[in-house]
Amino acid sequence: MMKKQYVWLVRYGKTEFPLVENDGPYNSDIDPNEGIEHATAIAKEISSSPTESIPDKVYCSPFLRTTHTAAILGEALAKNINVEDGLYEWLFPSLLIDRGGTRTYPEKVSQLKERFDNIDTAYRSFNIIQKDEFPEDETKLISRCRNTFEGILQHAAGDNLAIVSHAPCVQALAFIMEGGDSTEESKLVKWPLGGITRFSRDITNDREKKYGDWRMDFYGDTEHMPGDYKIGAGLWSLPCFQK
Repeated sequence: MMKKQYVWLVRYGKTEFPLVENDGPYNSDIDPNEGIEHATAIAKEISSSPTESIPDKVYCSPFLRTTHTAAILGEALAKNINVEDGLYEWLFPSLLIDRGGTRTYPEKVSQLKERFDNIDTAYRSFNIIQKDEFPEDETKLISRCRNTFEGILQHAAGDNLAIVSHAPCVQALAFIMEGGDSTEESKLVKWPLGGITRFSRDITNDREKKYGDWRMDFYGDTEHMPGDYKIGAGLWSLPCFQK
């Protein structure tokens, strides 16, 4: 017997405050109006997909914009969400250090739980970010995402999953699942706000599960997004993927 496993990679929608590189604020929540509308549109798109592809587990970065988006998705799916430290924003100065030289850190899970009730506080991150890992180049980011993804797949045990994170991380995860050896040969392009990417693979349904190769079903799709965001906005890419 064969079945499929699906992985959804999600970037959040509009933030409450514009995120300006080398300036901040880097832990902005999603916008209370448009951002909520975007997260709701993402949740509706994923939760209304064919039953076999619906996520069983939801994982997210500990930053507010990703956790809030994941919380709305989790509510639509009637699932708790797992805050995974390894899905942290790229550990790069221009994305974490403000103009005053202060580095941004996300809130702790206990603090996030006060905001979002459907966080599973029993979940333990597979990849704890250490202070001495900063700064992180692109190679180290991809390696970190690879290790995190392997841990998440172990936790998922063949279940479908959704991962809500930042453009650098979801792009790195897509590259890993794409199976390429070189970013120069990758087909990945810039990732829009609210963009959804889905991968799937075959699984043999026996005692010793065997997994096929990941196949990209679609990339950075924004058809579900309202207004101007439907055609793609806020495009961002790691430098190593820029064509």
